Amino acid sequence: MTQPFIDTDERLDSIPGTNFSLIQKIDGTAFAIDTLLLANFVKFRPDMQTAADLGSGSGILSFLVKHRNPALAITGFELQEEFVDLANRNLQMNRQFSDLCFEQMDVRDIPARILPESFDLVISNPPYFQMGSGRLPTRPGRAMARHELNGTVKDFVEAATYMLPYGGRFCLIIPTSRFYEIVEYLKAGNFGLRRLQFVIAKEGEQSHLTMIEAERFFNGRHEPLPNIIIHMKNNTFGPEVQQIYSVGLKPYQP
Repeated sequence: MTQPFIDTDERLDSIPGTNFSLIQKIDGTAFAIDTLLLANFVKFRPDMQTAADLGSGSGILSFLVKHRNPALAITGFELQEEFVDLANRNLQMNRQFSDLCFEQMDVRDIPARILPESFDLVISNPPYFQMGSGRLPTRPGRAMARHELNGTVKDFVEAATYMLPYGGRFCLIIPTSRFYEIVEYLKAGNFGLRRLQFVIAKEGEQSHLTMIEAERFFNGRHEPLPNIIIHMKNNTFGPEVQQIYSVGLKPYQP
């Protein structure tokens, strides 16, 4: 493993469920368990060859999905230059990952800069909070990662609509409070829900996050998956999270 430059506002983190490490910012933009859950949720098809990660940040989701399916060629698209640089340094450090790259691009510019229907799979952990809602972080990087300052969830859905052909899949994680809003955006892009899984922060509480797999022009019934509980009442991890930490992410088996 090559050791790249690590800045004073960064740290080297081992990634649960994997055998590699990544550089992460210590300003609150480091990966959280929602990224691990989404990476584990993604379902592959044998005919999938290319994937795009919208709002790829430090590259964590791309690396996790690539770890599960090494044959998949993945491109991460990220607006913030410092995070593109960070993702590329992570790539430099983990040279075992081939066919993985990161580009600086605003999701709103994707229709003007890439070919339509050029990916089989789109994955995304988009900004959760609408402009004007919640407390805006003081650090610009975290603010842009968590709030819709430069691109809304609607923009992310529209980019995925442009990028995916008939039958293309879109996997994302969003706040449950915005579920019906985002379903309307998906419908407008001719997506149908394939799979749906709710995430609960602590046993006995309501769901706070939802993972969605949507398919272009699918009009069948979706598959509701069992809820994932992150923490049980006794503060231990729920079974799905414990599985990731102890056994690892599910490897893709064609």
